[in-house]
Amino acid sequence: MPMPEDTPTVFVDILADYRHGTINADAVRSRIGDVIKADPSLQPFKDEHLRWTDYDDAVEWV
Repeated sequence: MPMPEDTPTVFVDILADYRHGTINADAVRSRIGDVIKADPSLQPFKDEHLRWTDYDDAVEWV
């Protein structure tokens, strides 16, 4: 599923790093967590559009 056009740049950058293979699933979760800690206003976007990052590695990421 494509991300909305209004996706915050910080999330776009994290997902791009994952797609390019420069970070793994654990790093995605860690970086998203750091972003939310730094700017809690991003939590609703994460909950709506990046909820799948909360799943464990048994889920195959695309």
